[in-house]
Amino acid sequence: MTQTNNNYNDILQWVDVPKFALACHNISQQSVLNESTNRMMKEKFILGALLLCNHAKNIEWSDAVDYDLIFNSWSNGLVEVKTGNEPMFSKKTGKPKKKVKLKLKNVYESSYQREQLDKEFDYLMIVQIYGTFAIGFVDYATVVQNLKKLTDGFLVELTHDQINIVYKQDMRSEPAEWTLDLNPRTWVLSQLALAGI
Repeated sequence: MTQTNNNYNDILQWVDVPKFALACHNISQQSVLNESTNRMMKEKFILGALLLCNHAKNIEWSDAVDYDLIFNSWSNGLVEVKTGNEPMFSKKTGKPKKKVKLKLKNVYESSYQREQLDKEFDYLMIVQIYGTFAIGFVDYATVVQNLKKLTDGFLVELTHDQINIVYKQDMRSEPAEWTLDLNPRTWVLSQLALAGI
């Protein structure tokens, strides 16, 4: 599917992107969220921050199997989100990476061995949260054309110029400001304590 009716830059009108960038920068400083069991929660913090920064109130957090967001103002608005510390730009230099590699689907998530991506999203939205904050979009057709099947899932490998970067901000010298405890274990223990355990 190619981008015909939508403009990737729309997100800059809908979202307070500098505020979202700062939130992602602070989330990226929470090393506890890099633990294997917490990585999915890390993405949920990022998606939650995006929704709170969406002043146009036209992005729906669906968290469906095949996509994460619905951009209600787009005619084809199913958006899969992939976040990472440094998928598009180097952590040290901030320069674009020649290859952008993202894992899209694990075969163990399905009861059968997938031979195709078998996704339903219209666009892949890539958010780099560490060092150089950046938002980029890739249409589904481009994703499928650059897909590799692995033994445990699928990998999309893109060149930098295949990604439509709509926003980039160097956050490498920005201090982390949040003193929040984003450790999911803290929340679990607090909820169990409220239950009287």
